[in-house]
Amino acid sequence: MRFHLSTVLFIPVFMLLTGCQSISRNSAAATENNASGSVLPMATAVQINYQDEVKLLRINQLIAEQKELTVQQHARLFYERGLIYDRMGLSAHSRYDFSQAINIDPAFAPAYNSLGLYLLLAHSYDDAFEAFDSALELSDKMQYGYLHRAIGLAQVERYDLASKDIAQFQALDKNDPYRLLWRYIIDSNIDKGSALETLKEARKSYSDNRYIWSVIDVIAGRKTEDTFFAGVFDGVYSNKELAQRLCESYFYLAQWHKISGDLNQAVHYLKLTTATNIHDFIEYKYALMDLASLQAIRKKNVKK
Repeated sequence: MRFHLSTVLFIPVFMLLTGCQSISRNSAAATENNASGSVLPMATAVQINYQDEVKLLRINQLIAEQKELTVQQHARLFYERGLIYDRMGLSAHSRYDFSQAINIDPAFAPAYNSLGLYLLLAHSYDDAFEAFDSALELSDKMQYGYLHRAIGLAQVERYDLASKDIAQFQALDKNDPYRLLWRYIIDSNIDKGSALETLKEARKSYSDNRYIWSVIDVIAGRKTEDTFFAGVFDGVYSNKELAQRLCESYFYLAQWHKISGDLNQAVHYLKLTTATNIHDFIEYKYALMDLASLQAIRKKNVKK
């Protein structure tokens, strides 16, 4: 799940046609053994996209020329370049460009949302909350500001406020399974049993073909992890699609294991999340943050 709502490029770019290759259980996708001995699927780590390199060159040229650009267009260029850097994993470049977009156009809401996430990952909580507040005040389309603010509030143990934000986030799209998962994660800080029951009850009301429901079925006890992984290749036709699916799956399963108290399995799944290299997914970003905190907890437990 990407952390930005959408990106609308007004810059003309060259599009490359690439063929799809079916991914199956018998493909060249790597595997790894789970703690239980079962085989876990792995994708080849996603590399920098050539199309992004072409777009980056074009945007750099337009920024350097600055010909007949409005303030909004100039800010948009920095924002779009920041998103490309984000996909490449160049976080310092991304953060700089999002800041530049705000400096040029202080009313550019998407840049506040994107910058806020980087501030949150850097544990600059006050600045991050201010950025999310600005995004939400400037545009009612910045719904993910509620999610990121909820995660930040949970990080500083303001669980009551975090619960309010995540409830607001889910209420804006009750059919989104990702929002249901995040509500479970956030509300588990307050009452694990109640959060799980809410997830189970909500699952009964929805049914569509999105694979992420299968992750929810594992957490809700309707499906085993082995059964889930046996079907993880279904409907996947490229390595990138597989990497994106695994990035999300391993992250949410890691959250489930963390909530259940199995920190070793949580760390294992978080490492598999980051191994996908899907830098622009919030699951990848928050996996890095969780890994740091969980490994610190494990070190403290070893010393005791």
